[in-house]
Amino acid sequence: MVFKRKRSLIRRDRTRPLSGQSKNTLSNSNSTRLSGYQDNTATSNDHYTDLNDYGEFENDANEIPMQNLSNKRDSNISYNRKFAPLDERDDIESALTNPFTPEEDRRNREGLGSPLYNQPKEIFHLNDETQEDSGLIDSNHQVSTEDSTLKKDDAVTATNNFYTAIPPKRLELEEDKGGFPYWKLYCYAVTFWAPGALLNCVGLKTKDRQYAWREKMGLISIILVIGAIIAFLTFGFTRATCTHLTVKLKPQDVSTAYIVVNGRAYNLLHSSHPGVPGIQEGTNVLYPPLDAGAKDASLLFQNVNGNCKGLIKPTANSNIPHDGDDMAWYMPCKLMNLNGTTKPDFSFKYYDGYACHTSEYARSSFYDLKVQGDIYYDWETISNSSRDLIVYNGQVIDMGFIDWLYKDELTYPKLFDDLKNDKTLKGYDISLLLTEPHQKQIADCLIEIAKVGVVDSSTIGCIASTIVLYVSLVFVLSIVFVQFFVACYFKWFVAPYQGASYSSVKEMNEKNNQVENWVDDPGNSAQLPDVPLKRRADYHSARRASKSLRLSWGGDLNDYVENFKSQEVGEYNPKYITMTTEAYMMANVDTKKRQNRNVSTASMLTSSNLNPFKTKDPFADESEIETLDPALISTDAIPQPPVNWEPFGYPLIHTMCLVTCYSEDEAGIRTTIDSIATTDYPNSHKLIVVICDGIITGAGNDRSTPDICLDMMTDLVIPKEEVQPFSYVSVAHGSKRHNMAKVYAGFYKYDDITIPKEKQQKCPVLLIVKCGTPAEMTSAKPGNRGKRDSQIILMSFLQTVTFNERMTPLQYEMLKSIWQVTGLMSAMYETVLMVDADTLVYPDSLTHMAAEFVKDPEIMGLCGETKISNKAQSWVTAIQVFEYYISHHQSKAFESVLEVANVWVPILANSDIVEKYSDNVLNSLHKKNLLLLGEDRYLTSLMLRAFPRRKQVFVPKAACKTVVPDEFKVLLSQRRRWINSTVHNLMELALVKDLCGAFCLSMQFIIIVQLIGTLVLPASITFTLYIIIIAMVSKPTPTMSLILMAIIFGLPALLIVVTVSNLAYVLWMCIYILSLPVWNFVLPTYAYWKFDDFSWGDTRKTEGGDKGGHGDSEGAFDGSQIKQMTWREYERARRENTYLTVPSASHSNLASVYNPGSFDERMEYIDLSHEYSLD
Repeated sequence: MVFKRKRSLIRRDRTRPLSGQSKNTLSNSNSTRLSGYQDNTATSNDHYTDLNDYGEFENDANEIPMQNLSNKRDSNISYNRKFAPLDERDDIESALTNPFTPEEDRRNREGLGSPLYNQPKEIFHLNDETQEDSGLIDSNHQVSTEDSTLKKDDAVTATNNFYTAIPPKRLELEEDKGGFPYWKLYCYAVTFWAPGALLNCVGLKTKDRQYAWREKMGLISIILVIGAIIAFLTFGFTRATCTHLTVKLKPQDVSTAYIVVNGRAYNLLHSSHPGVPGIQEGTNVLYPPLDAGAKDASLLFQNVNGNCKGLIKPTANSNIPHDGDDMAWYMPCKLMNLNGTTKPDFSFKYYDGYACHTSEYARSSFYDLKVQGDIYYDWETISNSSRDLIVYNGQVIDMGFIDWLYKDELTYPKLFDDLKNDKTLKGYDISLLLTEPHQKQIADCLIEIAKVGVVDSSTIGCIASTIVLYVSLVFVLSIVFVQFFVACYFKWFVAPYQGASYSSVKEMNEKNNQVENWVDDPGNSAQLPDVPLKRRADYHSARRASKSLRLSWGGDLNDYVENFKSQEVGEYNPKYITMTTEAYMMANVDTKKRQNRNVSTASMLTSSNLNPFKTKDPFADESEIETLDPALISTDAIPQPPVNWEPFGYPLIHTMCLVTCYSEDEAGIRTTIDSIATTDYPNSHKLIVVICDGIITGAGNDRSTPDICLDMMTDLVIPKEEVQPFSYVSVAHGSKRHNMAKVYAGFYKYDDITIPKEKQQKCPVLLIVKCGTPAEMTSAKPGNRGKRDSQIILMSFLQTVTFNERMTPLQYEMLKSIWQVTGLMSAMYETVLMVDADTLVYPDSLTHMAAEFVKDPEIMGLCGETKISNKAQSWVTAIQVFEYYISHHQSKAFESVLEVANVWVPILANSDIVEKYSDNVLNSLHKKNLLLLGEDRYLTSLMLRAFPRRKQVFVPKAACKTVVPDEFKVLLSQRRRWINSTVHNLMELALVKDLCGAFCLSMQFIIIVQLIGTLVLPASITFTLYIIIIAMVSKPTPTMSLILMAIIFGLPALLIVVTVSNLAYVLWMCIYILSLPVWNFVLPTYAYWKFDDFSWGDTRKTEGGDKGGHGDSEGAFDGSQIKQMTWREYERARRENTYLTVPSASHSNLASVYNPGSFDERMEYIDLSHEYSLD
């Protein structure tokens, strides 16, 4: 059989030594990721197999049959090497680490296969592409895997006498081409006018840069379209749907510039009347002597011989001029008041028909007048009027006009009088009463002679426009009010119960005032307790052998439980479960059962990554090694307190404090580490991890950042000149994927000027310096791979430790270094605090954050409140104060109640999270913005996508302060990164399913609204300014819009009044409102135009001014330079090297006993809890 594949599916870095009986079956699915909460399941035909050495796998239908592969050769090699002459040990060691013979090795490298079994062997590179030919395979030595992620026809079969295959952690198969490239076509369609040659001329040389620019233009076009839609809905929708050809006027609003004829207003302000009896030529009839302004002139221009012809007829002796049924007028030609109070007057002043405008010239002149508007009546006026008003088909008819008819000169329908005299019809719509054809003709006749206006009604378009307006208003106000009330609820009913202990609102306000004083005054340091002598940084223990072994985690917890009384712990039933208390209780239960179990079963019960047990033989098999060598532990390692010591009312958990450094100065780094090292959380449960992102010298610094950090360490377990670099796989492209780093382990070296000696606590520090490979030592920034790579170093390390996976040399060195300075296996650490190297942490912050994790196991991430220490340094800092405040106390408080706070930064050592977060294939603008600029926010999105039902919360009791940019160009650069990353992370969160709520009340809907709101920020502030200007200079005033703006801007001010103890924030809010054009227009517009800029700009300056990124690819990645083994394999090799010449009796008592301090030592910890007492 001949087959091809893109990646090795059975690799040396994913195999484990097999020990045990034959025909064992391990159920596993490669498509299912590992999880620390999943159960171990093993099935066996004839013997139980301990799976602790193989990690934990989730059950699935796929099975890996494992044949009985003898490890006899491995044992023989170990034995021979142990007693071989020195000049032969290297060859034996080579045979130990390589199970193949030299001939097999040569044939494997050449792809020829093994001559013994006539089968292929793997080339164990991380990035190899091999083509293998398969011949006859010995069925007695066969290992096969069937992976669900492979194609149907793919099959993998390999043979190895000494290793058994387990599924690879991640298969890098061919790139998923996905569906039809709609987005790519859209971007090219939008930028059709910019060919590649033109882009090349303007500096976009590479195809990646050109495509990034096209994607940017595509996004900007979408933003413009959304802005245009918002503008149309705001200003154009009403005009488009609710069209009025004429203006509508109420009777009382008709001015003297108008006269009204049949319910229509005419503007005669500039008119002149021809000369007639009683009126001089050129006279304006609006003024004396006629005073026709604001009066009803309907009788002066009567509608005759239209719909009334045949209904209103002259009598036989009528004096009204007529021709058959055609009449000259029906009523006397008089002016009337608009309110209908004029009494009928049948006399003519100069001659019959005076002022009736019956001539053709008079009529044509009237018809040429332009109608200015309709007179309208609302139903309240129609119903309550003293006039006899009725409505027919929306036309308002005044039945009082019937009294003006010449009843002796003409005849008219009896229905006229019936409608007028029936008072029950007054104020009603009679459209349904007049349905017969004859009745409809009578109604039309009444409209011609007695119409005074129209009913105030709206068209369908106007109704739709009104509905859209009010729905939008309710929608926006509901979000604003809900956020306001939820923020108040969080302040009053959630925040007091967070942290280590309950605090009333009054106590929290007092605490906030203390924090504000600490933030505002650089000379006002937080109160720190005096540290007992044995806990101080300059104290050194003289009892190396016994103390270091006794105080480590390197022994069997069962031994501790058996000596229970000597520990003076007492009966301990913890209220909350942590890894420490769980290990204690499990060991306690197992000890009680040990009397009824055989020795082998008891040893299985204690075999756990969380519950280490001892091994006396340094040359034992890897499966029996559960801790590193206790002899490695430093004499300065901080003793572990008794398991029942709860100085803050909850079991302590071990925490790593990660500080990522790039180009900061010594003062910035020292103040950050000072604040972490002096927190009131016990240093026995705290480890500071500092990662320097390359050999970088910051602008203005006299030495590199790693040298600055190294000078802050003392009592190194390995002298700094002897520390060697170790390889690891970085988050980069090409040859830069291979990186090297040095690991320094020791303790923090305080500056007596910043922290007095009596307040200096001994604190273990792990310093990781990314120094780069030898090939890049001459580059500008050797080892620099970005902040995300620094986070991945720790995350992937925790993953390999948690799931017992193979690790790189760097990860093993980290494991060993942590063991040396703490005496703890790294799997005991449960949480990670991430702090930038320019942030100061308040002393009790870590305590409150750890308390939340302990009290609620569902919490996967949380954040505290960041305050600004340089508020009044410049106008740039002043405009940021309220923005920081409202983002925490309104936005994050709202999200925290919904348990989906966009926190910074949650870390779980989950393979799904680590693998996706370490993605180095950045082939789109979206990915580059996520992983190069907004990695912190993207990590939150990954956590929510992987665990949508777990919690992310905001803890205001945990406070820190930072220095914000004081120059506008730095702020511009910072917010460019923040805004762009926010946009792309909101896109990710919008796709997260199973968030709380449903439909419009769901968090997903809120996220979509936030995304749209962020995109249209420049348009929204423009519309706001436009409405304000219109309200000042024109009528009618947009009252609704002004009310909406007042509520949006007023509620945050009210939130300050009801939730904050320092009213100075009202002043900061006023400054913020004045700077809204900067926040909502300048910054987002600049950010959107820089969508394709992935550098950090002016935020972090280095010597030489290089602002470039760290994602450029050079050369090809050679993964063969990086070996991977389990930590047990590393430890076994190290022990063999260490104890090679030592007699066996000298290391027979290497195992340590878990003895977490006596009662006297426990009292020293009580002294540290200056605010709390031991229950």
